[in-house]
Amino acid sequence: MSSTAETIYDGFLSNVEKALGKIDLELALQVMLFERKMPDAYPMVELQIHYKVGVDTDSKVSYMRNRYGFLVSGHGKNEILARGNMSIDMLNEIALDSQIEKLAGSASVASY
Repeated sequence: MSSTAETIYDGFLSNVEKALGKIDLELALQVMLFERKMPDAYPMVELQIHYKVGVDTDSKVSYMRNRYGFLVSGHGKNEILARGNMSIDMLNEIALDSQIEKLAGSASVASY
């Protein structure tokens, strides 16, 4: 790869990462790629939501289940796992929670 292309790519990644805030860069890029390739269906996301120490994750599990209809479970003291079809806008909305430290996970083609 040429030095110019690498510089452009590194700049792109840096700018996207800044815009994402708490959302993992790789997860966001996967979601956005699938949204563009298949605009009629959101990608299936397996999401790890890392909360600050001391957050009541049981209430967060209930909230995520009721608000979005995701399959959700607690995972350790400060983390919950959620699975469902998600857009980058949904991830941004979830990330607005001030008690969240980081969103990570993986996306794949949605199943019907």
